[in-house]
Amino acid sequence: MNKKGFLDEIFVSWQGEGAFAGVRQIFIRFALCNLECSYCDTAAAGEIKESFSAFGKRKINNPVSIDDVLKIVKGFNSHVHSVSLTGGEPLVQGEFAALLAKGLKKSGFKVYLETNGTLSKHLKNILPFTDVVAMDIKLPSASGQKGLWKKHIKFLKLAGKKAFVKIVISDKTKPGDITKAVRLAKNRIIILQPEYRSNIRKVIKLIDKCRNFKSGVDIRLMPQIHRYIGIR
Repeated sequence: MNKKGFLDEIFVSWQGEGAFAGVRQIFIRFALCNLECSYCDTAAAGEIKESFSAFGKRKINNPVSIDDVLKIVKGFNSHVHSVSLTGGEPLVQGEFAALLAKGLKKSGFKVYLETNGTLSKHLKNILPFTDVVAMDIKLPSASGQKGLWKKHIKFLKLAGKKAFVKIVISDKTKPGDITKAVRLAKNRIIILQPEYRSNIRKVIKLIDKCRNFKSGVDIRLMPQIHRYIGIR
């Protein structure tokens, strides 16, 4: 496939966030993002680089073809749970992401999509080739991004049962935002993730103020474990 796109890096590590924390994955980090969240820990991926690293050894020129990405991934001779398409925001390069996911599925890989949950027009093309959708809900009081609720609702409806939701919470988050997000993500696994620079005790107290969660809702408090064990 000759379609080309812009990547930031390809590497292997252990998933440190969300419902699949602890599984080994190949991470394909896409360049570019449509948001500028205040707590972003991969801001450098928002820019296009002339080249990117693959497994810390090779330098590959941007833009890169899907065939070349597939060769790199298939050349990694060790077991992984899945391939994570992350960013940046993969769906900014919607056609490239969908065709890459299709190629990965044909090659026998499970595809794990990490997304900010705002670009539903591109989700529909990649969804048939995706096994898991790890979707963020961006709380305005934590991320600094406003007006995304309707986009999140539309995205979740389309993603269906493939999606679980991750909500980053800082010590500045308003309890009302947490409650609204949990209601929006009903019937899905919901990960409440303390923002890594925040006071975790304060974050837990904020969560405890939200006492109107319905019984049976699958809510889990989970920090970014890769930061605690010193991996990527």
